[in-house]
Amino acid sequence: MNSIHRLGLTIAGVVAALVVAGALMVQGYASAQSAAAQASAAQQAATAASTPMATLAPETIYVNPAPTPGTVTITRTAQPIVQSGSGATTPAIQIVVPGPGRGDDGGGGDD
Repeated sequence: MNSIHRLGLTIAGVVAALVVAGALMVQGYASAQSAAAQASAAQQAATAASTPMATLAPETIYVNPAPTPGTVTITRTAQPIVQSGSGATTPAIQIVVPGPGRGDDGGGGDD
């Protein structure tokens, strides 16, 4: 391997390490403040664990229930379905497709 390749690989490794370290600092995993905050949280948790539960006052929590939705009443009924064998006519869907006599050259192209 040439020395230029070694230099490029070294620079790429340093840049990658800096990017990872920067991402960890932005996320708050690697900083002096987060280490102090973690130590403070651990100390508070230890203090709370040593406090007897009998000295804590009970708390009352009130919860408002969601309002009951209104009742929906349907006053119209759907039209009855008519069977085709009973003599009544059923609605039909008609699709009109232009035939070859209306401007279509039968796929001849631009001759």
